[in-house]
Parts: sequence; structure tokens; C-alpha cells
Amino acid sequence: MIFNVITELLGGLALFLYGMHLISSGLQKAAARQAQQLLGAVTKNRVFGVLAGLVVTIFLQSSAVTTVLLVGFVSAGLMSLSQALGVILGAAIGSTLTAQLIAFRLSDYALWAVVGGLIPYLFAKRLRWRHLGEALIGFGLIFYGAALMGTAVAPLNNLPGFAAVLSRLAASPWLMLLVATLFTAVVQASAATVVLAMTLAAQGVLGLEAALAIVLGANLGTTATALISSIALSREAKRVALAHFFFKLGGVLLFMPFLGLYTQLALLTSDDISRQVANAHTLFNVINMIVFISFTHLVGQLTVRILPDAPEEEKVAKYLDESVLDVPELALSQATQELLRIADIIREEMFPRVMQPLARREVDLMQKLRRLDGIVDYIYHAVARYLSKLSRGSLTEEQQLAQTSLLYIANDLEHIGDVVVEMARHWGKIEKSGIDFSPEGQAEIEEMFSRVKDNFALAMEAVANNDETLAAQVVRGHPEILRMEKNLRYSHFQRLQAEDRLALETTAAHTDLINQLLRLNSHSVSIAQAVMGII
Repeated sequence: MIFNVITELLGGLALFLYGMHLISSGLQKAAARQAQQLLGAVTKNRVFGVLAGLVVTIFLQSSAVTTVLLVGFVSAGLMSLSQALGVILGAAIGSTLTAQLIAFRLSDYALWAVVGGLIPYLFAKRLRWRHLGEALIGFGLIFYGAALMGTAVAPLNNLPGFAAVLSRLAASPWLMLLVATLFTAVVQASAATVVLAMTLAAQGVLGLEAALAIVLGANLGTTATALISSIALSREAKRVALAHFFFKLGGVLLFMPFLGLYTQLALLTSDDISRQVANAHTLFNVINMIVFISFTHLVGQLTVRILPDAPEEEKVAKYLDESVLDVPELALSQATQELLRIADIIREEMFPRVMQPLARREVDLMQKLRRLDGIVDYIYHAVARYLSKLSRGSLTEEQQLAQTSLLYIANDLEHIGDVVVEMARHWGKIEKSGIDFSPEGQAEIEEMFSRVKDNFALAMEAVANNDETLAAQVVRGHPEILRMEKNLRYSHFQRLQAEDRLALETTAAHTDLINQLLRLNSHSVSIAQAVMGII
């Protein structure tokens, strides 16, 4: 008997967890882009942010993926940390949908859902329908898994030892809370813990108050997933995960002293104990949102104080979260954000330094540029490794092209960093000689550099918006840069013929710099061509 109980309980739990995975994976693949667009549209309003978090999490069935999207928005400066925390509160409400669906007891139709999902999953020609079929199979499995757990739990009432252990746990709600927290942290699915509490309560093995202690533990334990996954990520990711933990911990500490009142409130919502547990799960997150929505700014400030910006963050991939590699749409978006970060380093920190006049040159300029180039190289290799982990078998033709294009763009950006360092080396030769360019030569190089910078900015704007029209502008502008390069050489040689002393002394460095500027623009053109699919 015990063997059968354990087999059905663990088997039901395994099916439930796998069903959750299929639902989340299928819906993310089918609707990730739309979810990203929805979150991006509500970056300025905290209340709308809560609603967006709720809707997105219902559609994606993963508050963890919602968090990944938020980290990207916060890191890019499109959303403040406090606004992101409002979305997190809404996502917590959205994540309670699974328990609500289980409370409808649709297990009789579970296998029909599996069959219904299998048809498009195997035979649909459009990937979106296959992904939706995958999600429907997942729904069937979670209902079937929940039913199996219910069947397994039923005989436990007849086991005196088990009943005694459960009675002792029920007599100590804080201990029950701790056990539920640890269990949820291990299985990494709060819905599984809540459904288990619903099952135990429905079979009379557990009272409602003890079941609600498990619900609170499930809500606290679910923060472990985000905390653990954020360890290797950026400060923004760590702050969002930490704030999520603070919200849940605050809610648990608020609810536990009033567990009896919480139980009475759950009793008012339904006559069915399974529904009472599911409703209590939703109520906790709704009340938690109402209590903490006004304190998101303060919680955000607290996380910044605990985790201040640090120099070592430069060599951390801020956006590359491996948990979304199974969702190519999101993974490609994350890689794009990381490439835009490289572009920002080049545009805002490397370009302004490399063309500084000798009189205003920074001390240890070469060391600073080499350090920045080291960061660019690090991020480039991180992006290349990340993109290589995307399984080409699971990518559409369009996604495969995007993957290859991003690898081309990453390579060009890495080369641009190298070119800037090489330019600085030529400037160093001038500095050591003690002789500057002629005023005319300096002005010509600065004019060409300005045009090259503009083209680079336009190419990266095309990358950011996947805009082929902007990319085409960069490509069409390349012949003009070629003409400018020839004109600059001609002007320089004219000064040489006039025996301009400064032109004679700096001729090698001058022509080398013109060559490097041409290389910079060629890489911008290559980036633009990658956006256009010319690879």
C-alpha cells in the first residue's frame, strides 16, 4: 500500500511538473514577442504595470520569464526599478491561475486535452499551432497529475503514523510554513505545492488552516528560483529577485500572525475546500499587491543600497539568461540587448577618447581603451557562446537567419573595438614625436570621424529596431565615405608636395588613421547588411 501511495504521489507530481513545463514552454514560444511588446508599452504607469504583469504571466504561465523581460527593460533604462516591481506584484497574481483551474476538477477531461493538443503538435504546419498544442498537452498533464495525487493521498487517512506526523505539523503553522517553503524551493513550482495542499485538504488529511500555512510557504519558496538564477546575472537581475523575495517575505510575516482570520476569509469564498485553498492563494497575492504597491519605490531603493553598482559588473553579461534559451524569440532579444550594450560602450566611452586632441588627452589613455576593449571582447564571447547554445533544430528559418545575423554583428562590434585601440596606438606615435597634425589635416580627420560615428549610430539604431530602411541608408552612404577617404588622401599629398613640415612629419600616422576610419565604416556597413539579411 505504501509503495503504491508513494508511486502515485511522485508520479502525479512528476506529471504535474512536466505539464507545467510544457504549458510554460509552449505559451512562451507562441506569445513571447507579444508579451514583450505589452510590457514595453506600460513602462511609465505603475498601475498599468501591475495589470500587464498579471496578463503576461497568465499568458506565459511563468513569472520567472516575466522577470527576465523586466530585467532587460530596467537595464536598458526603459523602466525604473520601482515600475518593474509593480509588474512583479501583478505577475504574482497571474501565477495563481493554475491553482484556480485545478480547483474546477477537470481531471475527467485531462486525457482529452492531451489528445487535443497532440494533434496540432504532431501535424500542424505552423509553429505557433504546434506550440499551442504543446501547451494544451501540458494542461492535460497537470490535471491528470493532480488527479493522480488525489488518488494517492486518499488512503493516507488510514495510516496512523502519517496522520500523527501531519497533526504535529498542523499544530505548528510556522513549521508547516518552513516545510512548504523548502519543498517549493526544491521543486521550483509554487503551483505544485499549492495543488498538493488542495489535495490533502480535499481528502480530509489536512485542515484548512494548515493548508493555508502551506500556501504561504509556497509563495515564499517560489522566490528561491529567481534568487538562484540571478546569481550569475547582472545587478538589475539580483535587485529584482531580491525585491520579489522582500515582497513575499513581507506578505508572509503580515499574514502568519493572522492565520485564523485568513482562514475565516477563505471560508467565506466557497463551500468547497479545494476552492477555498485556491482562492486563498489568489487573495494572498492580491492583498500583498495592494499593501506593497505604494512601497515599490522604497523597496527599490533598499535593494540598491544592499546591492550598489560595482565596477566588476562591467564584465557581466547583463541580459543573457540561459533559462529562456528554450524560447528562441526571447533568447534572440536578450542577445540583441547585449550587443546594443557593446555599441553603447564603443559610442559613449571609446569613440570620445580616441579622437581627443593631444593637449586634452587623458592620462593612461591606451590602458583605459584596452580595458574597455577587454570588456567588449568579454561580452562578444559571452554572446557568441549564448547564441551557439540555441538549438537550430528548434528554430524557424527566420530565427536561424536572425541567429546568424547577430553572430555577424557581434563579430563586427568586436573588430570595431580592436580598430579603436589601433587608432589610439597611432595617436600615441604622434604624441611621442611631440608633433601634432597640421590644422587642416586634423580638421579633415575629425570631419571623416564624425561621419563614421553617425553611420555607426545609424547602423546600431537599425539593429535595435530591426529596421532595414535605416540599414539601407548606411549601405548607400558607404560610397560617399570612400570618396571622402580619397579626397583626404589627395589633400594630404597636396600638403606634402607643398613641403608642409607637419604633414611630412606625420604622414604615416595620418594615412594609417584614414585607413582605420575606413575600416570602422566598413564594419558599420557589414552590421547594416546583417540587419538586411545580407550575410
